[in-house]
Amino acid sequence: MAKERSPEERAERKSAGKAKRQRKRAALVSILAFVRDRKNVPDEIKLAVVMLTPGQRIGGGGPSKLKVFADLFTNKDRVPEMDIYTDFGHMGRGEMRKVCVNLIKKQKPEDRIWVRLDAGNEVYEVEGFGPNPPANWTGYRPVEVEDTEIV
Repeated sequence: MAKERSPEERAERKSAGKAKRQRKRAALVSILAFVRDRKNVPDEIKLAVVMLTPGQRIGGGGPSKLKVFADLFTNKDRVPEMDIYTDFGHMGRGEMRKVCVNLIKKQKPEDRIWVRLDAGNEVYEVEGFGPNPPANWTGYRPVEVEDTEIV
């Protein structure tokens, strides 16, 4: 049977776990700062290190995961599914579905990127940009009530 811990022991274990998480985070921030500040580090390496902790920002230097994908789909109309899987830490279709929704939902209307998966060819394709969905769009659409968008 599991040992019953006193409230003091539980609090001590909880604070030890929190301290360990803070040390790990500080170490990761140091690594990210080191890579960011080097001039001769390839962008692929910088992106890989930043993607270890999506959403981390070091003094505004580290992009969020959404920004990384917005830049990726702004620069490329077609991205193979296998490239995303291998380059972004084994991201599958479930995670990418969330990213594709967030490229619409969490962007300003004028910055939206409408991306769909062509499952037959295993490629993510940009269908359009801007506030209005492309023709024949069957994916996520922002909800509007009385001409007010609800996110």
